[in-house]
Amino acid sequence: MSTKAKKKALKLQEKEYIEIWKNPMKKPYLEKIVLNIGVGSGGEELERAFTVLQTISGKSPVKTLSKKNVKEFNLRKGRPIGTMVTVRGAEAEKLLKRLLIVTNNKILRKSFDNFGNFGFGITEHITIPGIDYETEIGIWGLNVVGRITRPGMRVRYRRIKKTKVPLHHYVSRDEAQYFLRKNFGVDIVEKIELDYI
Repeated sequence: MSTKAKKKALKLQEKEYIEIWKNPMKKPYLEKIVLNIGVGSGGEELERAFTVLQTISGKSPVKTLSKKNVKEFNLRKGRPIGTMVTVRGAEAEKLLKRLLIVTNNKILRKSFDNFGNFGFGITEHITIPGIDYETEIGIWGLNVVGRITRPGMRVRYRRIKKTKVPLHHYVSRDEAQYFLRKNFGVDIVEKIELDYI
C-alpha cells in the first residue's frame, strides 16, 4: 500500500471513529496500566523488584505467586516469584506518557489484540524519566500492559449478576491504535529501533 493510500485510509478511519465516539457509551478510555516484573524466586531479589515498581508507580505493588510446581526451576506452588502493580484513571495516563518516552512513543503493531489490550517491554528501568540508578537495587526490566475499554464493560467482571458483553462493544485492534495515536501521540510501527545517546 502506498503512503497516499495509507493516509486516505487513516482519514476515513478517523471520520468513522469520530462519528462512533459521539455516543458517550462508545467513547473509549484508558482503564488501567499494569507493570509486572517476573523475578523467578523470592528473597532479596524480589524485594528489590518490589522497590523498583514502588518508585515507578508511587503505589504499593503485590507479590505474584507460582501457580504450579516446576522441579527444573526449583519452583513450588504458592511461592512468591514476581511482583506487579496496577494504576488506574488519570494516574495511569500520566504514567503511560512517562513510560512511552523510553520507546520514543512507538509501539509495535503486533502488540495489540482485538479486545483493547496492548503491551510493551522496558529492558532497563533507569531509562524511565525521574528514575535514578541505585547500586543496591541494580537494573531491572519490566512488562507494561494497558487496557482500553468503553463505559459499561464492568458488567462482564462484577461479582453479582455478571453478563456477557457483545463483541462490537470491545475496542478493536485498529480503534485501540487510533486511540493511542490521537491521545498519546503514539506511532504504530513494525519494528522498534532504539536511539541510545
